[in-house]
Amino acid sequence: MLLLSPHTPMFARSRRLLALAATALLAAGCQTPAPVVVSSSFAATPAYAMRSPADIAVLPVEDGTPNGSAARLLTLLRQEVMRQIVDRLFTPIRPEVVDASLRSAPIPPAGESILVPATLQKMAGHAAENAVFALRVDKWDEGRLQVDRKVWFQFQAAMVGADGVQLWSGSIQGEVKAGGLGPAPRDRDGMARSCVELAVREMMLQLPRRTL
Repeated sequence: MLLLSPHTPMFARSRRLLALAATALLAAGCQTPAPVVVSSSFAATPAYAMRSPADIAVLPVEDGTPNGSAARLLTLLRQEVMRQIVDRLFTPIRPEVVDASLRSAPIPPAGESILVPATLQKMAGHAAENAVFALRVDKWDEGRLQVDRKVWFQFQAAMVGADGVQLWSGSIQGEVKAGGLGPAPRDRDGMARSCVELAVREMMLQLPRRTL
């Protein structure tokens, strides 16, 4: 039998390897899952930079989820878009003004999304805005919210000028963790609101800042 002395090179090398392995396992156990994992496909058209719209009419958010899972959050989503669009140097028009102006707009055909270009063009130019912002929720899955504080989501969004010219559009999907890097709210509604804020933030980061 070969006995290793604490002073032999082989013993020292083995001890170093064990220490490195223990350090790696400890580091792996301490890693914090990313609070946001998303992919997006937004793009601005040349007209976006040329026009630099200022006053934006944010339309009511459309729930395109198969089971209506986003229905209770539509007003919150619209409010969050209006709050965060200010960070992109736009001025949102009051929702009461936008909604009143839309009463004279053509009603989209049943089952047709407001993001259909021809439909969205008809929704523009009614509130003395420079551009219209439209958001559709295709997925909002809170199935894991109570387990790991995460929501899976998928949005489509677009901005068109008051004359209907396309300025910016695309989609974003992924998962967000309530609370971000910090602690999550304790109640389910609080966690959902936090996820709304983070999801909208990731979308708005894809919207180029307005050039003054």
